[in-house]
Amino acid sequence: MRYGYCYRDAWAIDQWFLVIIPNMLNDLRINGHGYPGSFTGTEEENVRKWNRILEHMEFLFREANEETCHRKNPYEEAYDQAREAFTRKYGMFGEKLKTEEEKEQEKDKGYYCVHTMSDVPEYKEILDQWFAAEKELAAYRDRCMKEGMKLFARYLWDLWD
Repeated sequence: MRYGYCYRDAWAIDQWFLVIIPNMLNDLRINGHGYPGSFTGTEEENVRKWNRILEHMEFLFREANEETCHRKNPYEEAYDQAREAFTRKYGMFGEKLKTEEEKEQEKDKGYYCVHTMSDVPEYKEILDQWFAAEKELAAYRDRCMKEGMKLFARYLWDLWD
């Protein structure tokens, strides 16, 4: 039996998780009344330990979310400016870069040729910097997600109040 499932529930599960779960962890930390029974310290120590774990999970999941991650691409503004300049100069899809041969092929074969900033040497440096920073950010967010999921799995049965 599928309880309340709709095909739309499967849309962007990753984003749903990275928005809802940190909020739930925050609420549990702020409003919760206990800690895992496996903790062996004093009540005060156990509450502090549990709050640190919940806060850390919340942090990791927020960092895994591109929208709430504290780290940003330092080349974002320069990249946006370059993209706007490219669009003004060559068109959104680089229409002004098309060769006569490409235009003929479009007519004959019915496909559309697209040029991007990577086709123009003046944009190579900013593209390389932006892509390298994006790759680093993606790796950081992935590490945060994996660490958060490891904690989430470890404490899943304790995430209740």
